[in-house]
Amino acid sequence: MSKAEGMKDVVYINGNVNEKCFVTHGITFKEFYQSLRNPLTNLLLLKHQFEDSDYHYSTHMDYLEEEQVSLLVDEEVSDYGDFCWIDVDDVSSLDLLEPQDVASLLYLGHMKKPLHSPFVNKLSNQFVYLAGEDGYYNKTYYRDVYDIKHMISRVIPLKASSLKQKGFGFRRKKSEYPALPLVVANTLLMLTQDGLLFDFEQQAQSRKDLHIPVYTIGRFTDMEDMYNERFNNQEESKLRAYLIFNKKEAEWTLEEV
Repeated sequence: MSKAEGMKDVVYINGNVNEKCFVTHGITFKEFYQSLRNPLTNLLLLKHQFEDSDYHYSTHMDYLEEEQVSLLVDEEVSDYGDFCWIDVDDVSSLDLLEPQDVASLLYLGHMKKPLHSPFVNKLSNQFVYLAGEDGYYNKTYYRDVYDIKHMISRVIPLKASSLKQKGFGFRRKKSEYPALPLVVANTLLMLTQDGLLFDFEQQAQSRKDLHIPVYTIGRFTDMEDMYNERFNNQEESKLRAYLIFNKKEAEWTLEEV
């Protein structure tokens, strides 16, 4: 069992809004992809083991176009180990990269941090995705902070839906929760700067509503430490709240306790 497989009952987001950088645990590439406001088109692969990629001869790097990206989504990319990419607006722009650009991209994939800016203007990339074992440790840069807000608004209900379905097995039809209101997502976004934890292990559900505990547990880069220390840090949390879904109104709210 991979590390990611053993820790799927929490989502943790450690955010730096100013640097547009977010370290996450519990969010997979597939969930990230499904939560974006716009679909990914082309990817330049910095670290991967995907076999159906194309090769760009000038840079000696692999890339994907839209049809191939949809195939990648169904891969078990957590088995790759390092999985790093940036999106590319137009594949032909790869021909514009000069040796220093390629060197910066190789550094980005190897060190999981930018040498200069994470955003390459020649490629018009919106994201930089750097995973050390997908779903276990992911670092993502967002050019537009609205994209991380939108991702949060979609990925938390998606996670709740998938866990609910897993609990019911084949006894019930798949049910999906709607996206969080953007005002709630914005509040959660700001809280990521204090290390935000969604504890699905302790969620409670009744006929009327669903309660997901939410805490701020501090900033971690070691996900094993974060996971092992989460209960102690929950006791000391400055924020104790529930993300609540009212089934009758089909609405999400965030309420402190």
